[in-house]
Amino acid sequence: MRPTTLLLLASILPLAACSHAGTNSTADTAPLPPKGAEGAHACRPEALEAFTGKTADEATIKKLVADSGARNARVVKPGMAVTMDFRQDRVTVHVDEQNRIERASCG
Repeated sequence: MRPTTLLLLASILPLAACSHAGTNSTADTAPLPPKGAEGAHACRPEALEAFTGKTADEATIKKLVADSGARNARVVKPGMAVTMDFRQDRVTVHVDEQNRIERASCG
């Protein structure tokens, strides 16, 4: 074999070891929610604006979740890292340093 062929094979083989044959194992896929479950707890954004400026205490967050129709909430503090995944059954609440709600959005 020529040296360039060996070099090419040496660079391709590690990549081949990381790939899979496309099997559909349960480890590769997340379970699907039951039909109709996503609509039952879909967040309604029109209910969120009324909470801007309020203190994000436990009672306020519970009321925000109930009024929005969401299943749960995540409170994002300044500088906090969050995932960018969208979940229609969640409300994301951004607070300032004094724990006042700056904005809330579905997802």
